[in-house]
Amino acid sequence: MYLNFKHLILSILVVSAVPMKNRIMADDFFRRPESLQAVPSQTSETKVNDVSIVKRIVAAYQRSAAPTENRGNSMWKEFFHQRHEKLHKVFMSGNLNTAAHILRNPHTTDLFYGFDNLAVSILPIFESAAVQQGHATTCLDGLIRCAEAIGVIPLDNPENYTASPPVPWKADAIIDKLRQVFGKPIIFPNPYPSEHGLNTSYGIVSYRVPQAIYQAYRIKQLLGNITNPRVLEIGAGLGRTAYFARLLGIKDYTIVDIPFTALSSGYFLGCILGEDQIVYSGEQAPNAQERIKILNPEEFLSSNNRYDLIINTDGFTEMDQNIARSYWKKIEKCTPIFLSINHENNSYRVRILIDESKNIISAERHLYWMRKGYVEEVVRFK
Repeated sequence: MYLNFKHLILSILVVSAVPMKNRIMADDFFRRPESLQAVPSQTSETKVNDVSIVKRIVAAYQRSAAPTENRGNSMWKEFFHQRHEKLHKVFMSGNLNTAAHILRNPHTTDLFYGFDNLAVSILPIFESAAVQQGHATTCLDGLIRCAEAIGVIPLDNPENYTASPPVPWKADAIIDKLRQVFGKPIIFPNPYPSEHGLNTSYGIVSYRVPQAIYQAYRIKQLLGNITNPRVLEIGAGLGRTAYFARLLGIKDYTIVDIPFTALSSGYFLGCILGEDQIVYSGEQAPNAQERIKILNPEEFLSSNNRYDLIINTDGFTEMDQNIARSYWKKIEKCTPIFLSINHENNSYRVRILIDESKNIISAERHLYWMRKGYVEEVVRFK
């Protein structure tokens, strides 16, 4: 069936917290753990002027949620009934004070359950100092792996371990290397309290952050020299990839997501970029090509818009297969390039959709740099 999200988090975090002498190092990280000088940290509460953002998000949700949230036979259907339904009722009621509290404090509910660690059902895992250290170490390992993938530091080689001492890495040194690609300081916004991660001078880095940096880099790389490219992401989670893509100069960015998840990406991006930079579902705005647009699935599937690239990460095979096929048919018609980053442990895989397609010029397939057990596929259409 589908991966259990809490078990996934445990596998990422708890194995990192096992004493060094009791585990196989090469299986846990991409490099020697003794190279990883990680300092754990936790976010504190910040004040954001979000009243208007909340009002717009709730209005967009009420326009979208009832008619469009067809989850089919997917993990999201289970998550909704077990974790999200009570929250859904709050947003549908229009109680803005309660809605604002939920959006500002995701650690008090399971609002993020299914796409991020900051959820009341997951946070008890972090009560152990060993797990906090393990998580920070995992985040630093991911940050270094991102720098290796992009090429701003050399790739670590286990075959040379007996001949050379470990290279010690600290977070700020890696971030300074990544700045070569961005051409500007990289800031990690932390609008929520109680988020655990890796301490840096530029904000706290949680597990998904290095993934998002790499994904934004790949988007930029695949677009080549296209002027003012149009990018669409299916299933954006909290919207971190959109944020880092914007730092790389990609402004015309669209997110398609089920309305419940769009609540969180809409709030996160509205708070860190400014609400004038976001167009929520059902809204019209001047200069929309300069803003991040958030659509529900129905809006995307019924539109005639074209995009220079479409990306889906860690989500396509979590959909109902019939829903995934409807997305695929749309993707074939509206973009020349599709980037998929997904695992293959569910009831079907993206490869099945690729093999069924008659409109493909090429399909590249290779291991995903950033996460073991994931495959990166670049599909080019006629």
